[in-house]
Amino acid sequence: MRDIFSLQGKKAVVIGGTKGLGKEMAKALSQAGAVVVIASRNEQECEEQSKKLQNETEKTVYGIVGDISTCAGARQIICKAEDKLGGIDILVNSAGINIRKPSMDYTEQDWDEVQNVQLKGPFFTCQTAAKAMVENNVKGRIINIASINAKIIARPDIVSYVAAKGAVMQMTKALAVEWAAYGITVNSIAPGFFETEMTKVLFEDKKISRKLLEHIPVGRFGNPMTDLAGIVVYFASDASQYTTGQMICIDGGYTCV
Repeated sequence: MRDIFSLQGKKAVVIGGTKGLGKEMAKALSQAGAVVVIASRNEQECEEQSKKLQNETEKTVYGIVGDISTCAGARQIICKAEDKLGGIDILVNSAGINIRKPSMDYTEQDWDEVQNVQLKGPFFTCQTAAKAMVENNVKGRIINIASINAKIIARPDIVSYVAAKGAVMQMTKALAVEWAAYGITVNSIAPGFFETEMTKVLFEDKKISRKLLEHIPVGRFGNPMTDLAGIVVYFASDASQYTTGQMICIDGGYTCV
């Protein structure tokens, strides 16, 4: 019987794949059989993480330096990845940034910095990757990282982040409808509370982290190394060929109560 979750022979790009959730999703795709490109602004991190991941999974992994915060930079990442891989089957947009401050103190620069990485860049990587998929007759898989803040909750002091993630959720739906005719699926993952470099401020505040934990039915926070592997492989594989435009919350039941 064919393994519908296998990514053997597939070519994947994970933007923001050198740390946090992106790093672990890149590992999951590699373990499932894909040849992976990880992209980041930091050249040293790209080089170190690509080598580490290749050693861990014994699969081919490349590192590409690029800046998703500009239209030109986002497009360049995809073009570089396509040249390196000889095509693209899977795109994961997991680059992230957040600026925590009261909304009344937000500057235009603060707003734009978050929007550029969380929304503008992902749109242009989606667009560029989709064009390549159509040109090469590839029934591709595009996976955006949204957030439970996209729809169900909205935590204070992260207004631009919340706005961007809500837009990512809707963008995912719009692109899914538009590109379904080409056999391209577009879905999003909405992580709950996972301890990463970007969220460590929440976990360092014991009062906040205790309150969050009390609200999670499964009784623990997300584990970046294990809890997103299944959903990213599902969305990237043939198993999800009839699933598009969806946002799946991976949150231990947080948004159910």
